[in-house]
Amino acid sequence: MSQTRQSVNGQGQQSHLENRIREEYERNSIYKVDTICNQYKENSQEYADRLLADKLETARRHARPGLLVDLCCATGEHLFALAMVSDNCLGIDFSRPFIQKARDEAERRGLQHVRFEVGDAKAVPLGDASVATLYSFSALYAIPEIEKVFAEIGRVLKPSGRCVLDLGNSRSLNAICVRAYTELPPTFHLSVQEMEQLCDGNNLRIIEHRRFQLLPLWADRPRWLWPLLHPVWKRIMSRRIGERMLDEWLCNLPIVGQFAFRHVIVCEKK
Repeated sequence: MSQTRQSVNGQGQQSHLENRIREEYERNSIYKVDTICNQYKENSQEYADRLLADKLETARRHARPGLLVDLCCATGEHLFALAMVSDNCLGIDFSRPFIQKARDEAERRGLQHVRFEVGDAKAVPLGDASVATLYSFSALYAIPEIEKVFAEIGRVLKPSGRCVLDLGNSRSLNAICVRAYTELPPTFHLSVQEMEQLCDGNNLRIIEHRRFQLLPLWADRPRWLWPLLHPVWKRIMSRRIGERMLDEWLCNLPIVGQFAFRHVIVCEKK
């Protein structure tokens, strides 16, 4: 009886946490409809823009013929940037305000093959083995019980289908900075080992692994990290050497990659 009560209490606390996170995203205060998505800017030299360009390029390169899904799509800007990759594109997000903005924009652009649905990443509203390509940018580390999301990704992907997953590393300076922002909803980072285990445990074979954000490039807390929080680091880390930013080159050095915050992992369904 005691164990049952503990289980019920745990589930209740988890539900309360999820509701609080959802409310924060739909309140249009911290996470605003008009600014939640970073728009793709082809020739920008800003770090955030170049990071987005690299993620979009990765998704474009690994896209397979068939349904293309943006999981946790927010207002759909990333899906609009990839709209030419597939003639069947679907964005899914739990936030009704975000989805309404995305639908309005798709209609304004005349993109009839780009659709948007309200849905939960832990209960994706799609059938088994129905998705050719799925990606999720800058969102999965905001979801508690991420193992349920991985299970859903493994379920909806077709055999040999591919996913591009943007995950946050718990063993990074950026994860330390995020904890200093107590006014923000909690985040749920993973160790690199946990990322790999979740992929393997859901029949997802890793075929490419990119690492970014060695330094906390947007935060200004905690103050004791101020030498590494100066904006000049963005300019330095965004410089391209060949086809990669200096940041990515550094994150691929032996051992260093274990401390990079952003891990963009490409998997193929076994």
